This record gives sequence, C-alpha cells and structure tokens, in this order.
Amino acid sequence: MWLAHALTLSRIPLAVALVVVYGQVAWCLALVAAAAASDAADGNVARWMQRRGHTRPDIGGWLDPLVDKLFVAIVLIAIWYHTHEVALLALIGARELVLVPVAIAYLAWHRPVHDLHADWLGKLATIAQFVALAVALALPAHALPAAAVAGALGVAAAIHYAARFTRMQR
Repeated sequence: MWLAHALTLSRIPLAVALVVVYGQVAWCLALVAAAAASDAADGNVARWMQRRGHTRPDIGGWLDPLVDKLFVAIVLIAIWYHTHEVALLALIGARELVLVPVAIAYLAWHRPVHDLHADWLGKLATIAQFVALAVALALPAHALPAAAVAGALGVAAAIHYAARFTRMQR
C-alpha cells in the first residue's frame, strides 16, 4: 500500500512547487496535470495491491481526501496571494467549504471511514476542480467560468454526499 500512499502524498510537494512556479504557465499546467494523474492513479494502485493481498497500512480512506483538500488549499492560497479574487477562490473551493462540515458530521456519528468513497458525481467535481485550478493558474483572466462549473459540481457533490449520509442515518 505504500506505493499508493506515496502517490497520494506526492500532491503536497506538487502544490508547494505550484507556489514556487506561479505565473509560469507551462510549469503550472504540468504540475496540475501531475497532481491530477496522481489522484487518478492512487486509488487504482491501492485496489491493484489489495487484489494481490497487500492491505496494510489501510490509511487511504482518510489520507486521500485529506491530501486532496490540502493540495487545493495550498494552490488557492497561492492564487489568492497573486490575484485577490475572492469569488474565484470561493467557487473553486466550494466543494471543500460544503463537504468538510458534512464529513465532520459523518465522522461524529461514528460512521466507518471505509464507507466514505467517491462516486461518479464526486469524481466529476474533482475533475472540474483540477480544470478550474489549471485555468486559474494558466489563464487567470478566463478562470471565472471554469470556477463556476467547479463550484456548481462541487456543491452538487457535497449535497449528494449529505443526502447519502442522511439516508444512512435512518
């Protein structure tokens, strides 16, 4: 499982690298693409390793979403530092702003972490968020439409997860 966790954790230095290369379009796009690839690959690697009997340590259920949120937060802070575009940040970060309280409520009800998993809407919201981050870094003047799509899908995914959580409570 360490390979899957290393892929997950690779997003933290990628986010820091984005802070360093901010304004260099090619580097920013390459780093966002690498982060998106690591996000797509880590779950696949973990499932592949599980099929081969490697199950320890089983921390991906909480590590992946935590690192995702940390990646987004670091990149949004860099974007804010350079642009001061609060609306852009709110839209790109809308999923985290709505989803984090839902996840905290879920965990407060002592639900198992392994029951938390992304579905198609969550994955679509993640893709939209990576695209919005890439556009905000590469073409900041044109980032608002991509951010609006990411925000709408992010809030829809968070509401969808909240509804799933509510159904589980019954």
